[in-house]
Amino acid sequence: MSWKDEFPKENRYFETENGILYYGDCLEIMKNFSKESIDLVLTDPPYIIQYKTNRRKNKEHKFCSPITNDNNPKLIEEFIEQVSKLLKPNTAFYSFGNWKTADFFKKEIENFFRLKNIIIWVKNNWTAGDLKAQYGQQYEIIFYANKGRRYIKGKRLSDVWFFNRVSGKKQKHQNEKPIELIAQILNKSSNENDLVLDPFLGSGTTALACERLNRRWIGIEINGEYCDIIKQRVATAKELLL
Repeated sequence: MSWKDEFPKENRYFETENGILYYGDCLEIMKNFSKESIDLVLTDPPYIIQYKTNRRKNKEHKFCSPITNDNNPKLIEEFIEQVSKLLKPNTAFYSFGNWKTADFFKKEIENFFRLKNIIIWVKNNWTAGDLKAQYGQQYEIIFYANKGRRYIKGKRLSDVWFFNRVSGKKQKHQNEKPIELIAQILNKSSNENDLVLDPFLGSGTTALACERLNRRWIGIEINGEYCDIIKQRVATAKELLL
């Protein structure tokens, strides 16, 4: 019996030996997962800031479209509650966030988890924003929480991390995270063959990192175009492993 047999077959978009990608609404899909079946949740949800870039000259570019559900705080409330039930005891939960809605995320996380750190990710570039009346924004935040108590593996790090953001032609998603950053989280809070869940998989960076570091993974993505991108990227990642 495969580990995948414990998870629903409906809405599967594609699979690898180590992973499953589901296409659809993460809240509906996660309802059918078994409780306490996940070893780590690592994700980049909508920040509830109605973000879209205004910097591109081509306003028809997909990065100029609003993020799906970025105006839906109920989604975040229900997502956090659901993943708290899916995680095994003594596991970790990581969620990227934004300073503008940090109080909201912090409150919701603390309803179900022990918030251990708000990690500062220094992206080594500035966003544009209000060029005349605002300082350049150079960081994002990562909420790090425990269900129970999860020991950090290896050397203890500070709560300020430095990784260059993904930019230019390398960028597959407007909020894509660097694979080195995702790999650091996996190495610190999971073991080989652990099962990692990312309910907002985006362009698939968590899946790529799991494939390279021998973690099993489940990803969920609501955008069909990004499901295609994930499939292509994971296939490429597996080729690099051979």
